[in-house]
Amino acid sequence: MNDMYIPPLKRIAAIHDLSGLGKCSLTVALPVISATGVECACIPTAVLSTHTGEFTGWTLRDLADDMLPIARHWQSTGAQFDGIYTGYLASPAQAETVMKILSLLSTEKTLVVVDPVMADNGRYYSNLDDRMCQAFRRLIAHADVITPNITEAALLAGMDYRHADHGETYLRTLFHRLADLGPKTIVITGVRTGETEIGNLAYDVKTGEICRCMRPAREGVFYGTGDILASALAALLVRGATVRQALTTATLLTDDSIERSLHHDTPRRFGVDFEGALPAYLRRVEEIFKTEG
Repeated sequence: MNDMYIPPLKRIAAIHDLSGLGKCSLTVALPVISATGVECACIPTAVLSTHTGEFTGWTLRDLADDMLPIARHWQSTGAQFDGIYTGYLASPAQAETVMKILSLLSTEKTLVVVDPVMADNGRYYSNLDDRMCQAFRRLIAHADVITPNITEAALLAGMDYRHADHGETYLRTLFHRLADLGPKTIVITGVRTGETEIGNLAYDVKTGEICRCMRPAREGVFYGTGDILASALAALLVRGATVRQALTTATLLTDDSIERSLHHDTPRRFGVDFEGALPAYLRRVEEIFKTEG
């Protein structure tokens, strides 16, 4: 009999939409968080037939009326959550619902990660507008970590969007304005320091330290990569990784997923091949936490 102590799993509540086809949101969050060794409980904000990029005629069912009852039921069971990670919300009103869920399920020890999913490439996603931005500003006040892409960061900060180059002054101003909204750690994805390099930057609001993970830029859009990055980052942080470890490891998973998709010439709208990248990711995660037993 093996008497080695194995610590219990941490648990994250993932509040996202479920897009049935296209590998994003919950269909990414659930496997990536689980692969990180963290239990993933799900509150779907909406059910869509596909994500809204490069697909037409998609269906959407708003699940706003179900979100709070789910959280109340969880509370009644005595379940505890080490992290709460929110992503795509179907309406500004859902942000208010998420804040109520946070008051029900979070404690001072719960890591709250908000991915303000609403825009990319300088414009809002379908069905979303400035009202969603205002709602996310209110929600971010309750977050420990936020993970906007560069478009979302500019919208939240009230700044003009730049495609590239995102210089030091522009990025510092973004971080400072986002810090005023309340988070402790700010991760901005899709940052371009030139036409040939793209990556993710993490900013520690308390120390002012910036951690950078850059990679060669690839042409076009890769759907679901923001969800892959944020899901891995949230799970790694909940398990106890440092911001640098979490950002580096999550970025490598994202980059590997893109490279595999390019190799297989996967149609972009169907998402990236993160499944094939998970074995290498698992080894990196194991290396971070190898002293846990």
